Amino acid sequence: MSMMRPLGATIGAVVGLALTAAPAFAGSFYPTQDCVAAKLKAAAKKCQTDLKAWAKWDSTQDNNARDMAIAAATTKMSSKFTSADTKAAGKNVDCSQTSLTGSEMGTAIDSAVSGIVTAINTGLSLPTDGHCGGKLVKTAGGACQGLVKDAGQFFKTFGVDPTGTIRDQKDGQVTTKFTSKYNATVTGGCPATTTAADALTQIETARDDMVSNTTTSPDLSTSWTMVTTPFHVPYLGGTLKTICAHNTPYSFFYKRGSGADVNKLLVYYQGGGACWDSLTCSLSVYDPDVTASDNPANATTGFADPNNPSNPFRNWSSVFIAYCTGDVHWGDSSVDIQRNGFQNAKVVEKFAREHFVNPSEVFVTGSSAGAYGAVLHGIYLHEVYLASTFNVMGDAGAGVITPAFRQTQENAWHIQQHLPTYIGIGDPTQLTIADLYDDGAIYYGTPGVHHFAPRGSRFGQYSTAHDDVQTLFYNIMVNGISDAGSWWHSSCDWNRQTLQFSADASAGATNYKYYIGPGSRHTMWGTDRVYTETHGGVQLIVDWLNDMRLSPTWNNVACTDCSLLGSCTGGGNAGASCQHDSECPGGACNQTGSCNGGPNQGGSCQYDSDCPSSTCGNWADSRPDFKCSSGSTNAGATCQRDADCIAGTCQVEASFGVCSNTSTTNANKRCSTDADCDGTAGSCVTEQPFQLNGIVSCPP
Repeated sequence: MSMMRPLGATIGAVVGLALTAAPAFAGSFYPTQDCVAAKLKAAAKKCQTDLKAWAKWDSTQDNNARDMAIAAATTKMSSKFTSADTKAAGKNVDCSQTSLTGSEMGTAIDSAVSGIVTAINTGLSLPTDGHCGGKLVKTAGGACQGLVKDAGQFFKTFGVDPTGTIRDQKDGQVTTKFTSKYNATVTGGCPATTTAADALTQIETARDDMVSNTTTSPDLSTSWTMVTTPFHVPYLGGTLKTICAHNTPYSFFYKRGSGADVNKLLVYYQGGGACWDSLTCSLSVYDPDVTASDNPANATTGFADPNNPSNPFRNWSSVFIAYCTGDVHWGDSSVDIQRNGFQNAKVVEKFAREHFVNPSEVFVTGSSAGAYGAVLHGIYLHEVYLASTFNVMGDAGAGVITPAFRQTQENAWHIQQHLPTYIGIGDPTQLTIADLYDDGAIYYGTPGVHHFAPRGSRFGQYSTAHDDVQTLFYNIMVNGISDAGSWWHSSCDWNRQTLQFSADASAGATNYKYYIGPGSRHTMWGTDRVYTETHGGVQLIVDWLNDMRLSPTWNNVACTDCSLLGSCTGGGNAGASCQHDSECPGGACNQTGSCNGGPNQGGSCQYDSDCPSSTCGNWADSRPDFKCSSGSTNAGATCQRDADCIAGTCQVEASFGVCSNTSTTNANKRCSTDADCDGTAGSCVTEQPFQLNGIVSCPP
């Protein structure tokens, strides 16, 4: 969905955490539920009135009287809908789009009732059998009224009974009464051929449609649509300030789903950079506004592809939390720029709960900076959707930071005021990403305790083993922005800490799992690799996410060969994914892309920005540039194997020293001698992680 821009955008993707503040709301009740309850109560009465009118018609065959009664019922229901909308608006809640209009709902109910009547009257000769047929139809009217009213009452008491236990008990009473009365009429001599069970199925289907038509915003567009918010939005007794970094308006995107998945909700937090001081905020390292270029419809690959039948989210209702504040969706300050990410995300939460009222399933995710938005706001969203099955998955946000950066981000973003202390987080100044995932997973992991979905929530993370963007960020924190161009100087320590955080989180909560993929590419959501990549012995990403959602068993995944990924050039496997030349008989494993056009056509590239007026084709994983030796005919040319260099060799990046992570001075920083560290023999460790043939090797 939101692919990171290279180096400029890279400096804004990876940031860590430091957390502490009580939830700003209680999710037990919200005016939308009250509005839905009122509309369903009105729809229940309309259904009963329609069926009573049809019951009379069975005997009288008076079309005019029937139609007048039905039209009057629609008028009355429409008035109730308007009143419900007005009452909600008085509480700063938009309920007008949550349902069909009163007129539209009237048409839908009329159609459903007509089908019920047709089924019940099957086998009857009207008007001769009109008396018994009318009794059956009237009995159906009572059942429809009862079931739909129960559904409305469920929303009225949602905070007390989010699993619908009371509703289900009342439904049982309604259906028992209906079945008894219906069967008594049939056994009393009524020749209807439709059984009580079949009639009840149609009534329940009508009820389900009425619930869907009042809770899933049926008139919203099924295409991605941009919403620009006012600067101030009332919410939960306060006022949200929605704004982008440079005081431009904030916008987000939504689309309604379709078919059987319309009541499933995907919540995606966009990535796109970060900044934390006057220097980084003066650079083009984050996206400062929301424009049409941010529309998720622009992305058509990976899980953003709406036409791929393997995409489990293609028909889901979705909200896309656009990102323009450089604060990983956590900030609430005006230091250097408007860091309003937390409040901007809250305004999308408001929209979501008012338009997608009670999803059966919620999948919260985000890429790069959006991965941090996903875990924080995914925790809070549990308090909005009390009974929805939840999965929260961060894409490329491992949270590896330096101890000093914890205070840096607090100074810049003021994040601690909005942290979910209610889930039991410890000292916010020492919190790691593993802690946050663990605390959320444990708090919401048991059905019926804190959350009321059929199963406990699941939390997970994805990253490649040598993610270039996250490593770049960490390297800036460790060695300063002057070393940004040599991100691999921190590759080994970033990899070590990522693996440790993943293992710690998994050990702390059985409902947290990690996926460590091969290579160095940043983010996976928008790449077709999610459907195809198995190098390094990994499970397909799409299968891993489907297991997360649906399987009783869901496992950690880690590459056994984490070498870089490329694509075969030439030979029998041309175009296939590869890690090593041996996989490309008659060709080579190309671990750099090539420009598709423009002035650099055919030239080596890693990102689209390397190709002016064009794009980078056959994207490959990032690594340092290897150059042909000075004695080569093509000295200085980019290479990845000796065979690329005529009469010479391919020279990898020079080795360098890094202070051991156990060094008491300058841990993980660049060094030349042990004296640059704590002076202990061997404390300055020699590293040279990126090697020929895609191999990445770190000291033990």
